[in-house]
Amino acid sequence: MTDSWNAEYLNNREQCIICFQPPKCERAVSAENNDPYSKPQSSLVKRKISDKGGTLITIPLIKHHVTYFPEKIAFVHYECHKKIHGDPPIKLWIQYDEGDPRKFYAMKKERENGQVDTKD
Repeated sequence: MTDSWNAEYLNNREQCIICFQPPKCERAVSAENNDPYSKPQSSLVKRKISDKGGTLITIPLIKHHVTYFPEKIAFVHYECHKKIHGDPPIKLWIQYDEGDPRKFYAMKKERENGQVDTKD
């Protein structure tokens, strides 16, 4: 699976590639989150009314870059992402050099702004 940036996705948003579990559901705690008519902070956060009353929200999986060049992305839980970058890191899921993230996001920003860097 790829996107318009030619990124390769190793899995989808339905299951974490680390623990193989689906996105987590949590009970909303604040008054704003308990209002089923309030707008979620992210379009990826899904709300549903639980059978016990109250609102449950689905916490979406996040993108983790396995490599930047070529761009390979895995969807993971935030907790699993912390394990990937933990001490010790899970090197199977970190296959890039130290400066790659900075270089990748600088190039992405240039493309989004319509700027082309001819130096190379």
